[in-house]
Amino acid sequence: MGVSRDGLDTRAESSFLAERAAQFLKSGPADPVSLIGHVCNLPGAPRIVAEHMAEAIFAGRPEFLRDDAGRWVLTTASTVESKRFVDPDLLTQLSYVVVDLETTGTQHYGGDRIIEVAAVVVRNGKIAEVFESLVNPERPISPFVSRLTQITWQMVKGAPRFAELEPKLLDVLTGHVFVAHNSNFDWRFLSSEVRRASGRELVGRRICTVRLARQVLPQLSRRSLDYLASYYGVKITNRHRAGGDAIATAHCLTRLLADAADRGCQTWDDLHRLVTYRRKRAPKRRRSALPGPAENDRTA
Repeated sequence: MGVSRDGLDTRAESSFLAERAAQFLKSGPADPVSLIGHVCNLPGAPRIVAEHMAEAIFAGRPEFLRDDAGRWVLTTASTVESKRFVDPDLLTQLSYVVVDLETTGTQHYGGDRIIEVAAVVVRNGKIAEVFESLVNPERPISPFVSRLTQITWQMVKGAPRFAELEPKLLDVLTGHVFVAHNSNFDWRFLSSEVRRASGRELVGRRICTVRLARQVLPQLSRRSLDYLASYYGVKITNRHRAGGDAIATAHCLTRLLADAADRGCQTWDDLHRLVTYRRKRAPKRRRSALPGPAENDRTA
């Protein structure tokens, strides 16, 4: 599967590691120990190990080469390609896929699994496609999760396992900007399931509607989906179910992007700068160590 310039895609693990390496090397050449430490999350690996791993992963790939000092660098062609990849794109010309998951718990790395998935495609400011399915997690669902989602083991035991859903789900996801409310949660869970099912890695652009709402709607005291939907007058049907939450998030996304456009946010780069901008907090006033007027009165 090729990499989409505009949106989500998957790639084999070796390509994923190459992408991480390319991002790392944009700042300059790196020795094998530093490169493997970053790319493979192996800080301080023995040099001989790092040398062999780097050769196995990057040797023969046209975007990488080693300089006279033995450091890995990006080739000129790779630099040109990376510049092309970040060319500005109008937000109105991009399509988005809003994802929501219900899971057995909060720890994707600790054995929790997806029990329901929904993906809502948004084009030209309107919902164009909805994919939704229960998922057999191959493990029990806790009473707390069942109370919250109204999803029981009886409902999912006959549902398809994630590996069976993956081809259709990836067809829906591919080519669109990935969007979710608290996107790190959904991205990490979905990535874990895709990796487990096919050994592939999710790659692509992402938007977190929580982070976007912080910048576009700073006046809101909270940015939960309930608060955001209430602000925009969006009705949530089937709260804490993947389909209902994803559709509500999709409607909120279109409103958030419209409000961002009113602030001059027209391109993907504009949006990235907006979401990553951090407002300076007013410095806290430090209380003087000197006694105040009332204290002076009491000591008189």
